[in-house]
Amino acid sequence: MIALDLSQQLADAGFAVVGPAATVEEGMALIGQPGCDVAVVDINLGAQTSERLAEMLVARGIPFATVSGYAADQVPRLFASAPLVTKPVHVPSLLGTLSRLLRA
Repeated sequence: MIALDLSQQLADAGFAVVGPAATVEEGMALIGQPGCDVAVVDINLGAQTSERLAEMLVARGIPFATVSGYAADQVPRLFASAPLVTKPVHVPSLLGTLSRLLRA
């Protein structure tokens, strides 16, 4: 439910949203679609971690923001280069982060 609400808020802000993905496999399918310019990745998707998604995004050169309840020093190394947006998500902060990633 949180992912759906966040997706709607991103769409309301003008982003073309292609998710959310409830599983790593769904996320990988979405990343493979044309026009995926930036991503928001939760470190944990259900019982899985999203490290495979991060690897795929890095390999494709797609910038992403990490969303997590983890403190910055607890984030897995693979996610360390991505900006961290902590839960509960402050939508204006996430929007600013995504805008900066798209400009980079």
